[in-house]
Amino acid sequence: MIDERISTAAEKTGLSAAQVRTALAGAMGLVRKHADGTAVETLLDKVPGLGALADEGAKGGGGGGLLGGLMKGLGGASGGAMADGMALIQDLAKDGISAEDLKRLVPTATKLIREKTGQDLLGDALKSIPGVGGLLSQG
Repeated sequence: MIDERISTAAEKTGLSAAQVRTALAGAMGLVRKHADGTAVETLLDKVPGLGALADEGAKGGGGGGLLGGLMKGLGGASGGAMADGMALIQDLAKDGISAEDLKRLVPTATKLIREKTGQDLLGDALKSIPGVGGLLSQG
């Protein structure tokens, strides 16, 4: 099921299926780590294969460098989410996935999940991330 969604997202965004998998795995790892547990579990329960993808993403990720370390130290929960997000963007850039690519991918992924579940479960999970959720859920 998730592989079909990845293929569809690749077609719609112009990224390869491998790039979409990498980006979504990283993003879902962050969502699992920082979003409200109830929202995350609802999302993962409703989309078969998404939990395994989140597990892949949870294994990666660095600290966001010096700036990321400062943000974690100064920003509490929201600083940690921002630092982890910065680290993910740096990691994805190494795989040829730009911030512009992510701007196309997040709304596409949200739409595909909404079509599957009838609800904006990804948007709900993103909105619950302290400090950055509102920014991420727009698209």
